[in-house]
Amino acid sequence: MADKQPVLLVCDENPHARRLTTDVLAAAGFEKVHHSRDGADLLKKTVELQPRVVITSSRIRHVSGLEYTRTIRGGYEGVNRSLSIIVMTNTPTEAFLFAARESGVDEMLVLPFTGAALLARVEAVLLRPRRFIESLNYVGPCRRRRMLDDYAGAMRRFTDPLESLEKPLWEAETNRELVRNCVSSISSLAVGLTPNDRKRLREIYGAVRDTEQLADDVRDQAMGDAARSMGRYIGAIGATGLLDLEVVTTHIDAMQKLCALTSANIEERNKLVEGLVAVVDKRIGRSKKKPELAA
Repeated sequence: MADKQPVLLVCDENPHARRLTTDVLAAAGFEKVHHSRDGADLLKKTVELQPRVVITSSRIRHVSGLEYTRTIRGGYEGVNRSLSIIVMTNTPTEAFLFAARESGVDEMLVLPFTGAALLARVEAVLLRPRRFIESLNYVGPCRRRRMLDDYAGAMRRFTDPLESLEKPLWEAETNRELVRNCVSSISSLAVGLTPNDRKRLREIYGAVRDTEQLADDVRDQAMGDAARSMGRYIGAIGATGLLDLEVVTTHIDAMQKLCALTSANIEERNKLVEGLVAVVDKRIGRSKKKPELAA
């Protein structure tokens, strides 16, 4: 998008949301992506890093997304008042959108978002920035969007942030790729696994939980349930040394198939998950001990 890599700063209290956002940006070639965990840290990092773009959730502790925007637009410790600010929200009410526009937000992103929607917002502020206005009553990007004449895509107007999705959120290619990467990580960790390798099991368990969270974030119910089934089995059996490697590989194979199947194969996806749950129910039922795998 630009010859010189811009610095981007992402703020969300949910570490999985931060990772999802970062993965989308990294896949698009953005290398300088930093994180903040709350509003106070966001202000601190903004001063330290002087980012070109800030992507923040509206609901963060200490300083909300809109309070942060007003603080920056008002002048804050030498920070560029015109830095681009993208605010994420899961409550795109008319009142909130009006408040966001008045505070000086550049773009809005409705949660949960697709990777394409995120990149469209970042592209807009980097390649099609709005004229910056400084007046007695308002400081921020021009509230009248001036787009290219032939632009007819999403977000033609600031107050129209909702995505028009023909497919489920999880089926967007950027989200499918992120899920595939998670499943690939589980598969790689399982290579050469032995029942008594508790360290490797903990690593696999962590990767499974990450996959579960990501699947939930992109609304992939089947993949989330498959990950929960695998995590349930490892947690109940793994620490006993009675781990059946076939159950692990069965889950990995099923999750890889889920990655390949689309919304046109909902019934097949659901049957795969039902089979996994049945396998785990049967195996756990045979176990006399059910200790949780240590974190």
